[in-house]
Amino acid sequence: MDEKSLWAIYAKARRIPVSSFNFWATLIVFVLVSLQYCMLEISLDDKLKIVRDFSTMSIGLVVSVLGFILAGFTIFATISQPDMLVAMSRHRHEKSQLSYLKNNFFIFMRVFIYYLSYTVFCLLVIVFAVKGGLVHKVVQLSPISWKISEWLVGAAYVMLYTGFFFLLMQLKSFIYNVYHTVMTAIRWKAIQ
Repeated sequence: MDEKSLWAIYAKARRIPVSSFNFWATLIVFVLVSLQYCMLEISLDDKLKIVRDFSTMSIGLVVSVLGFILAGFTIFATISQPDMLVAMSRHRHEKSQLSYLKNNFFIFMRVFIYYLSYTVFCLLVIVFAVKGGLVHKVVQLSPISWKISEWLVGAAYVMLYTGFFFLLMQLKSFIYNVYHTVMTAIRWKAIQ
């Protein structure tokens, strides 16, 4: 096994093509959320409050879903037939050039990594987007602090909402991948 860390797994998992529906749907949401932020006619403090509140709500939801999919994946991985997994490891996936075993498992791992990354981002927003906190103090040192603040709040707003939608698309794909893997296991059992 070449992968010694989550980063190594993610680097190899990037070979696996992303669903075009997920990509385009997320891109559309990104554009819409960006337009929404630009059209908001509220103060920067109100925008920052929205970002803080949404990140607090998101971290709870995302960690809950992450726990659920991790438990489901663990159960799936432990009840899978070892002979099927060994056979999958012997054949290469055409597009990714990974074994079918790694291809399937890396798809699952990539979803976990996305959820963990989003959780870390939410945590950073919760910790550092505090008025009078570190980021606030550093930004205030600049002569154009109001512009930097607007850009930071806007970037966090767009990343939080678009990221949340992206995770929903990943959850959709995760559910399909579980279905596909279970059907493969049933077919394998029938052939044996």
